[in-house]
Amino acid sequence: MRIFIAAGEPSGDRHAARLMEQLRLLIPDVVFEGIGGPAMELQGLHSMARIADLAVSGFWEVAKRYSFFRSLLQRCGDVIANTSGSYSRGKPALLICIDYPGFNMRLAALARKAGVPVCYYIAPQLWAWGKDRGPKLASVVDKLLVVFPFEVEFFRSFGIDVHHVGHPLLDDPNYATVPDHAQHTVAVMPGSRAQELHHHAPLLAETARLLLRDDPTLSILSARPANVPIEAYAPMIDAGIAVTDDARMVLRTSGAGLIKAGTSTLEAALMALPFATFYRTSTLSYALSKRLVTVNSVTMLNLLLQRHVIDEFVQHDATAANLATEVRMLLANAQRRQDIHDACMAMREELGGSGASARAAAIAAHMVQR
Repeated sequence: MRIFIAAGEPSGDRHAARLMEQLRLLIPDVVFEGIGGPAMELQGLHSMARIADLAVSGFWEVAKRYSFFRSLLQRCGDVIANTSGSYSRGKPALLICIDYPGFNMRLAALARKAGVPVCYYIAPQLWAWGKDRGPKLASVVDKLLVVFPFEVEFFRSFGIDVHHVGHPLLDDPNYATVPDHAQHTVAVMPGSRAQELHHHAPLLAETARLLLRDDPTLSILSARPANVPIEAYAPMIDAGIAVTDDARMVLRTSGAGLIKAGTSTLEAALMALPFATFYRTSTLSYALSKRLVTVNSVTMLNLLLQRHVIDEFVQHDATAANLATEVRMLLANAQRRQDIHDACMAMREELGGSGASARAAAIAAHMVQR
């Protein structure tokens, strides 16, 4: 039983690996091929590309690598359609797409054209930036497995077969309990993509200098994914930020945090860390995204609870002075810390418990075994 599975960034790699582990319990003879990172490779995947080459953000940044993505998409499409005839068993039984919509929606279209069923796990956030792409998604997926409760109604309105399975982060034992965050330590999470580090590493370095100037006893920590070279963190290290390889430990043992917009804000909220969200990108990418984004927050906690809890510093507001002031407040203001803690616990209740990976695997297995 061959399944093609595709993830394009570190968070998707981890979620896909848990899904693969559960699928192996249901389909012991399954063989995985596709695109992924170290976690998926530990589950037996031979990736067709390095995940470090896929983790690109921003419209202009993606456009500069158009030929790479076009070539990779063609190669993946050839494997799915089995145009080379290299597999005696023919086409894969299923394509599983994990998030990464810019690439995976196109890959799903190729699979649909080749007659291969498509299961999309962790839906594209069209409710935030691309509602007009809903009909396109409906035309290329057979089942859509969503991780947030409110997504069911949104995607069902396009006629998509939607299943809410819960969020796979809750399958990670690191998020089973909530620490007290009493430490005199700050977590700064710049993101893992080269473009994010280009903009965020100098910003966080300057923020660290301001904080350490006022309080030399403060510890500032960050985390580096295995696929990102340590040189990308040089400005932060030079400014006194300690860089480790364990993001969960950083979030768990810090007293406050500055978290790049994205999946990391959900991880921080699941740990009930008092934090603020920040983001910078190129001027062109920011201008384009402003035209597309339809939500009023870039922090999932705010969106899920439908109220402003976490402060956000985006583009021109993301200055070292603003971020340093926010950190000082988060460390010192007991009421603010309690308010964020209470909101994080409400979000955990909204998301439900563990088991998302097993539920997703059961649906995917049924698609190939029926």
